[in-house]
Amino acid sequence: MARSKQTTRGAHGFTIVELLVALAVFSVVLVVVTAAILQISRVYYKGVTEANVQSTARNIMDTVAQSIQFSGGTVTDTVGAPAAGGSYDFCINNQEYSYRPGYKLVDSTPGANETNHSLVVRTVSACSSPTGQTMSGPVTGRELLAPNMRLANMVVKNVGPNLYQVQVRIVYGDDDLLTGPTTATAACKGVAGRQFCAVSDLSTVVISRVK
Repeated sequence: MARSKQTTRGAHGFTIVELLVALAVFSVVLVVVTAAILQISRVYYKGVTEANVQSTARNIMDTVAQSIQFSGGTVTDTVGAPAAGGSYDFCINNQEYSYRPGYKLVDSTPGANETNHSLVVRTVSACSSPTGQTMSGPVTGRELLAPNMRLANMVVKNVGPNLYQVQVRIVYGDDDLLTGPTTATAACKGVAGRQFCAVSDLSTVVISRVK
């Protein structure tokens, strides 16, 4: 008696070649998706960093400009070309501003080109001539910068009767992300990690309206 032979169509599985092709396609898609996510993350963090630096620079500019406009009293000019890491001061009425340019503000023990105090404002009675604070030691007053930022440049200069030029340059980032990190013209390099670097440079002329 002859046995009947049955053939089932479509019962075979994937071949090794088909599996390799599928794996290659999946890998390419995964790489593309990962690269897109990383790029989106870099753009996001760059935006956050720039917004924080812009906000800090704007707050400093507004604080200084409004003090000149409405507080009256003596306004002393800043020094012409401060050295990085030095301690400098200027007065606006009874507000004394002490600053240490070029050094990155940190909360921990400062290392090279780092400081625990960058731009501090305090109330001083009759501040017609700044008494000064040593910014490398303990200070009193309110810090105007946030960690990882540095005050690259600070200008308050009389440019006419009751007219004052105010310029603020704030830089965010580690030394290896910057060109001239301790100079007044510190800027971001076009390198990997640039999402963690930002610069805000603001300038205005203020009229002192109160004498």
